[in-house]
Amino acid sequence: MMKCAIYARVSTRKEEQQNSLQNQISLAESIANDKGFTVIERYIDNGISGAGIKNRKGLNKLLHDLEKKDIDVVIAKSVSRLGRNTVQSLQTAEQIERQNVRLILPEDFYDSKTSDSSMPFELKAVFAKEENLKLSHRVKLGLKERAKQGKYKASVPPYGYKMNPHTYQLEVDEKTAPFVKEIFHLYLYKGWGMFKITNDFMSRGIPTPRAIAGAINAGSKWHQNTVKGILNNPAYTGSLVHNKEETTKFLSDSELYKIRKKVDLENQVIIKNTHSPLISEEDFRAVQELMKSKRTNRSNGKESLFAHIAKCADCGSGMHFKPDRRKGAYVCGGYVKFTTAHCSSHIIEESILLQTVKNDLRELIKDNLKIEKFYGIAEKKANSVSSNLEKKINQTERQLKEVNKRFDNILTLHTEGHITIEQFKAQNERISQQQKELAVKRAELQSALTTRKDTAEELQFFKKEVERFANLDIDDEQVLKQVLQRLIKKIEVYEEGKIKIHYNLSPSLSS
Repeated sequence: MMKCAIYARVSTRKEEQQNSLQNQISLAESIANDKGFTVIERYIDNGISGAGIKNRKGLNKLLHDLEKKDIDVVIAKSVSRLGRNTVQSLQTAEQIERQNVRLILPEDFYDSKTSDSSMPFELKAVFAKEENLKLSHRVKLGLKERAKQGKYKASVPPYGYKMNPHTYQLEVDEKTAPFVKEIFHLYLYKGWGMFKITNDFMSRGIPTPRAIAGAINAGSKWHQNTVKGILNNPAYTGSLVHNKEETTKFLSDSELYKIRKKVDLENQVIIKNTHSPLISEEDFRAVQELMKSKRTNRSNGKESLFAHIAKCADCGSGMHFKPDRRKGAYVCGGYVKFTTAHCSSHIIEESILLQTVKNDLRELIKDNLKIEKFYGIAEKKANSVSSNLEKKINQTERQLKEVNKRFDNILTLHTEGHITIEQFKAQNERISQQQKELAVKRAELQSALTTRKDTAEELQFFKKEVERFANLDIDDEQVLKQVLQRLIKKIEVYEEGKIKIHYNLSPSLSS
């Protein structure tokens, strides 16, 4: 009996595409049953675009398993599931067939065992690529036409406006528009900076743009970038500017890359007087000039030693290096931005932080007892994750067995005449849906389990890293930078100078 693997992919997690995912699996399973194949694995990419291959874990795992597992046949719905550009699709198909594995693409009427040539497959790959380009072009033309009509293209209107659901044009929001006018007035006429504006708005409880938009992760904190975005938005002069940026696509090593770049002013779509202005064009231009003149002095490009590593233990913000505090010290970033309304300073001198970390590193490297205990904690944690995945897989398997048993029961009731054909069909449809959903869940869990790095290899790698630094001088700044990057995940800074070091394989080690 031939062993079969199924591959399915959808590009978004929308409900209608979830059904498409289940339909792909159902179609492939039907073909496998008709041909007498045994389905041993289902590889799923749920919510992954076909434009690139790097993030498609399901496909990458399939290609990896073809070299190690005993797989005879691969079934995917169509060439569009393998990729959306010709080079990528053909290379993936070639890679599968090169393993002496039969490839079946039912929607393209392609079967590597029976097809005389790959011409239909290649044509479909070209069509898939062209359709993707045409769709992108149609979308751009549609947005450009909407812009000419003065219609707002984004789903969320600028702060201070609301969007008319019938005309798609901006209308003044009487509740928030005064706050926009106030931001421009404070900045241009009162000499307030963005930092002062954000703190004033927070102290008065003024709702943020994300709160007004109903965003799930909306908060009460105003950020300087939010104020800057309002001051930079020409929509407040009653004009709409579209096509300020465009996406350029190019292929490299069969990967599709996207680069966003600014569009020249003459090619932008600028429509004036599309809605009521909140700010005059004169004030808007004056604000732009003022922002240019108030540019702060930039740093000398030297990044602090603990940048991106040191974090505030209480609010989670990154610690900011301040060279003018205590001859060089780290301060909570939340405190820097929002003062005591958000967090306390958590100030710690750089020299003290540096010496504490060095001492802990030396102890870790030299103390065999401590490092063995460290490995034990890491191994226990990794095994716990794998064990949890295995429990979920077993639970899903039990649920599948129960669903299969229910199908056997209704089939028996129907054959014995206890239920009608309509009753059988209705119940069978519900059971089939549950079977498909559980099959997808099981495949995703199995994929997560098998793609986890082997614990022993991971620990061995970390041991080698520690040994590599054991005989090096960590007083050398370049050596120390490597140690921090390779061995330490983050350093939490508490009040009164206490720190906790989180190494890459441990829950934490305190100092």
